[in-house]
Amino acid sequence: MRTSTMGFVVHSASLALLIAFAFGVADAIRTLKDGPLIDAEGREYKSANFPTDAGDTRLPRLNVGPTVSVRCTDASMIIVVKADVYKNGLLVSAEELSLGESEHSQRSPCRAVAAGDSEYIIEAELQDCGSTLTVSDDSVIYSNELIIAAAAGSHGITRRTRVVVPVSCHYLRRQLASSTDQQQLAPSLLENLSAAAFSLKLMTGDWRRELLPRALYIGDLLHLEASYAGPDSGQRRLFIDSCVATLSPDATSDPRYYIIENHGCLADATEEESNARFLPRRSASSLQLQLNTFLFHNDSRNSIFITCQLKVTSEMQMSNSINKACNYVHPRWINVDSGDVCQCCGSLCSQSSPNYSTNRRGQIPDDIMASGTVTLGPLMVFPSK
Repeated sequence: MRTSTMGFVVHSASLALLIAFAFGVADAIRTLKDGPLIDAEGREYKSANFPTDAGDTRLPRLNVGPTVSVRCTDASMIIVVKADVYKNGLLVSAEELSLGESEHSQRSPCRAVAAGDSEYIIEAELQDCGSTLTVSDDSVIYSNELIIAAAAGSHGITRRTRVVVPVSCHYLRRQLASSTDQQQLAPSLLENLSAAAFSLKLMTGDWRRELLPRALYIGDLLHLEASYAGPDSGQRRLFIDSCVATLSPDATSDPRYYIIENHGCLADATEEESNARFLPRRSASSLQLQLNTFLFHNDSRNSIFITCQLKVTSEMQMSNSINKACNYVHPRWINVDSGDVCQCCGSLCSQSSPNYSTNRRGQIPDDIMASGTVTLGPLMVFPSK
């Protein structure tokens, strides 16, 4: 009878702690949903408390002040988490903290590291770890989620629950208009915003809409559209620096096949029976590409991922040896945007290559305004119908 009574007491105490914990988490999430604190420079600073009931002396109050805080720089989101995040004396470990959902949480920039004896830090680029970008008329917002997992104890049990804490960085646009009558952002912020504005889509044969995933077969013609939709897209010219096909989302995995390489040379077009080519531009901020589907020889896997490095320059800048889109029409390389800049495709293209020259004005620098990495896939390709 005594054993039964003790079990009931332990169960009741655990239940009370769980209920108190749940209300604490709910309060923390509500705290983060309060209005942003934006300073004069347009950066947002937010912090969350995981409060305990002020009238409940049974729960320990080992520290005061915020247990989760967020600092936003021009290029990154920095999250500081107290080890006693729940203010109940039960310390979390670095392994329990991550930024973004599970598909991102295994990447090192998305994991927490110790920053002293009592707190952890996560520092990730604004567009990293699965963050969501929202652009309004007067602000730019990067949103993500801090995940506090429930690590198992030595006997494989846990008395905690998984917690998701919203975190975000808000930025105000620095100027309402420029000499080009277009809203502008701080240069470093614009670069990060632009990185999230690149896309690579599978399109229908008439290029009118995005094509939903479906079964593909060897030899089918893919219609791919790379584009840039940043706030400055009207003044930018897009280039595909490289594209590689792999059997996993990891662009460095083996086997891999380079479709585009050497700063815009469509290498796949040199293969026999290939119909790969860049199409004439419809707009400066996009490029359309068609190529035939394929499979890797002696590999039974049929999930193809295509990862491309995209970049934009000033629309006024002429093509050169590192900013170009070159088709191969046997036996010559021909640039989509005209200009004899593709002869280096048979060797190594660099800034020292012939025709790496200035643009039409001769004064506009050849700087890359923004760049980003995009991945399309998986594309399911089968040997035959």
